[in-house]
Amino acid sequence: MLQTLKTYDKSFAEGMLARTSFYLDDDSMFRTFKPIENEEMIRNNIISEICKRLNIPSVSENKQAVINYIDEELEERTKLDKKTEKEILSRLSNRGELPTDLYTVKMDKNNIVKVFSDAYKENENLIMETVKKPDMAYNFGVDYCTSLFTKYYKDKYDYNNFFILVVGIREGLVFRVSQVWWLYNDILKGNSFADAFELLKYFVEKFGIEVDFQGETSKFFIDVIAKTEREFQVKVKEGKLKKSKKGEAGFVTCHFLGQTPDNKNNLSIFFAIDIEKYKEYLTRHLRKTQIKN
Repeated sequence: MLQTLKTYDKSFAEGMLARTSFYLDDDSMFRTFKPIENEEMIRNNIISEICKRLNIPSVSENKQAVINYIDEELEERTKLDKKTEKEILSRLSNRGELPTDLYTVKMDKNNIVKVFSDAYKENENLIMETVKKPDMAYNFGVDYCTSLFTKYYKDKYDYNNFFILVVGIREGLVFRVSQVWWLYNDILKGNSFADAFELLKYFVEKFGIEVDFQGETSKFFIDVIAKTEREFQVKVKEGKLKKSKKGEAGFVTCHFLGQTPDNKNNLSIFFAIDIEKYKEYLTRHLRKTQIKN
């Protein structure tokens, strides 16, 4: 056991080791973690102690050796019965700190297939890969247990290069995919995004519709408080929705329901997407997309 972590409880020590490993490996997941008190100091002490044990002058001399040491330390600490191991991993998931490749990915096929049937059937493997090996991620806090994952895929033609944006809920060791969105190069226009949340907001700006909620009008609501779930019902302004050739119009609401710390009120993040507008955009690309292996 590292002396640096001897005074901390087991769960915190394991979490710090995992976070240090993410940090050293420059993993995109690390940027989604909320900082904890004295984290930099503790992390530096962990790295310093490991360097001394390995007789390395500094981590820059052999960073991989330090990462390997941490991984071995974590493996030794987690040689537990399956029940205890599951509890530890579930706590990491609850905080949004579980390595994504450990998730069992399940999909809300009723919702996804109904709305995005062609895209889903052809690209289920890409959706799974986006969750397990994302380029960018964003984890909302414990109150929501919601995560966003994105990955960039290249096509034969740059026009059809695209991001897959996955929205879902963390349920212990299960990540339940609730929505999947494709964003192609033609609307990205060279923009860069710091994380998956920025990409989501950009997507909502392009395809979202203004909705009325509690006297406010917006395309994107976050941390809205209400006493009951019924209060999260929204109204769409007349004439805001695009109609299909058949005269159909509709919208899809993405709604993350959570709880305030005092457990007395609900809070939520939500937005509404003009589904006919999005389908028209998606259809233009789907028939042309040829993914490079």
